Amino acid sequence: MLIYLYLFAFGLGGVLLLGSIFIGDKDTGGDAGHDGDASSQAQHFDHGVGEGHGGVAGLFTAFFSLRFWMFFLAFFGLTGLVLDGLDLVDSPAFALVAALAMGLLTGQGTVAVFRNLSHSETSTAASAADYIGRSGRVLVGFAAGDLGKVRLTLKGTTVDVLATTEEERGFASGEEALVIAMNDTTAVVARAPGI
Repeated sequence: MLIYLYLFAFGLGGVLLLGSIFIGDKDTGGDAGHDGDASSQAQHFDHGVGEGHGGVAGLFTAFFSLRFWMFFLAFFGLTGLVLDGLDLVDSPAFALVAALAMGLLTGQGTVAVFRNLSHSETSTAASAADYIGRSGRVLVGFAAGDLGKVRLTLKGTTVDVLATTEEERGFASGEEALVIAMNDTTAVVARAPGI
């Protein structure tokens, strides 16, 4: 009977969703690799068949995502239980089609939203190269070889970073410092020419 299929799908999808919420998503474990692979496959597919079929590639590559299957199972099962289990429709076939459609739409939509979010985060995140050549105001003064703090503006956002210098003379609070290198999360600063 279809009701047992809906119940199983809803239970499995619900457990996976709760697990990803309470344990931590991290792109749902293996999903990060699959989403990345799927994205690269979609790009490869786009180059092979032209720009007009990019949406088609995205539809197929979502099936490699664990996130898709979590949402598909949960919403497929829930829709089937509501429509068929509560006898809201006369035809079990209609309930099955509606449950499949709801699962597919929810799974595809969720994967698309998460991919767009991850792409926008990647494009706006500052890299180490973005810091180099920027000048900022010293917040916490520091001597040569010690750590202080400098405030910079990067991509329209104010950022405070740890700073050190290789110059003999240190920096006092309020002075201007020029970033010449980045060591992990610490900026190596120097005085700007002419200061």
